[in-house]
Amino acid sequence: MKDVDSQSPGHAPGPLTNDPAATAGVDQLRDLLEQQYPSYYLKIIKPHPHGARYQLLHREKITLYTASYGAEIRTGTSESLNFYAIMPLRGAGAVTLNGEDVTAPISIIGPQQKIDMHWSLDHEVMVMQLPSALMQEVLEDYLGDPPRERLRFEPRVNATSAFGHALRMLSSAGTSGTLPFAASKLAEHHFEQFLLHTLLSSQSHNHAHELCETPAPWTPAALRRAIRYCEDHAGEPIRLGDIAAAARVSVRTLQLGFREHLQTTPMAYLRSVRLAHAHADLVRIAETGSQTTVTDVALRWGFAHLGRFAALYRQAYGRPPSSTRQGHR
Repeated sequence: MKDVDSQSPGHAPGPLTNDPAATAGVDQLRDLLEQQYPSYYLKIIKPHPHGARYQLLHREKITLYTASYGAEIRTGTSESLNFYAIMPLRGAGAVTLNGEDVTAPISIIGPQQKIDMHWSLDHEVMVMQLPSALMQEVLEDYLGDPPRERLRFEPRVNATSAFGHALRMLSSAGTSGTLPFAASKLAEHHFEQFLLHTLLSSQSHNHAHELCETPAPWTPAALRRAIRYCEDHAGEPIRLGDIAAAARVSVRTLQLGFREHLQTTPMAYLRSVRLAHAHADLVRIAETGSQTTVTDVALRWGFAHLGRFAALYRQAYGRPPSSTRQGHR
């Protein structure tokens, strides 16, 4: 599996560079990849007349794309730098990691692991690239200190796990052309954080036992610091680790503290703060006659799914957001 440059458009060299949904010959694709990535190999067993196809679905800190190499192939590398979640969408395949068969509905591949994959003639796969530095950052937030050893996941992912559900939802949304977080940068950030935390909390890995250890004591001062941070930075793309750092506790302590003292989660509390800001904006719009729409307000405060925003708003304020914007009491 190639390491995709998350800063370059298209995430693939040559004819696939500028088009998020591009087609090329499998021979051409193989040659280009082998030239750019010396440790990458692709062996064509039987070509497919439709050629290779690559579709970029999302590119930010996390990269998501689908690929069909237009052939029955063997492919792999010995020098992957990032984490990859690989889910077959069509056809059949086998994944070998460091010589061990890890074929599963979804496979997680990590850095410095020798990968070999065999995909059938009619295959299509969805690949999520998760940068190693980003995974390290989120894990460190959970632990409160730098991890003592490199993060390694159990490579087989159950399709019914929380992370499996998330990937299956993404594959369905990608097929329809509508991703759930595409409405704003803030929404993209939150959805990426959701994926990272879901992976770390639901998939077995070599630091899982540390996440279950008894956390440091929670104090009222930590709660005040966390609440103040949420209030002061509600309009920014805040991570769970940011709130924990502001409170001066680990992520685990933060989560338990909010659950015990506020009967909620840190991110749910942050959502309530953002909802209050959205309400204040709508009241101000009604009073001033501004042309700002409910959609503008929702996206400003990180609510990408307008139906979900309307439901949360009605639950909190007893009426739809459009009613507040129109000045109804």
